[in-house]
Amino acid sequence: MVNGIEKYYLYPGYIFISEDPYLIHTVLGSCVSVCLWDSIRMYGGMNHFIYSRPFGDEKNSKFGNVSIKHMLGLMYGKGSLARNLRAHIIGGGHSGHMNPAVGEANIEIAERILAAEGIRVVTNDTGGQTGRKVVFNNCSGEIIIYKGSNMRKGGGYDGEYNQNKSADNR
Repeated sequence: MVNGIEKYYLYPGYIFISEDPYLIHTVLGSCVSVCLWDSIRMYGGMNHFIYSRPFGDEKNSKFGNVSIKHMLGLMYGKGSLARNLRAHIIGGGHSGHMNPAVGEANIEIAERILAAEGIRVVTNDTGGQTGRKVVFNNCSGEIIIYKGSNMRKGGGYDGEYNQNKSADNR
């Protein structure tokens, strides 16, 4: 817990949405996370997908085209409207041991689905050669993005959450 707000670590292939305040955090390489925030209802969530689309019949939230659409469905089910949603797209980096096409395809699917839904993207921090650690405040819509070559679940953000915030929630 940080300043009275619960923390939640989001593993690859998962989605987390809550109307209660959380600092949702994850670590990304070629994977991508989409953070969605409802600017009227003041809540949101994050996904973390590994690949842009399934290789065969497997359809779960490891795949961006499934994960993003399912997350949108969950938020629409809670009363959110696309015109009130703000999105952050983070990740899709190339770490050297993974084909760069994986990250590029992950970025492209996120951008395409959000554009088709008419959802405003306020942060697009994608690509490049470094990993990212993301902390998303699901009630304010603010994010913190740490970049580096040796990201891990446990370190680097437990202190100040006020540094390097990115939010354009108008």
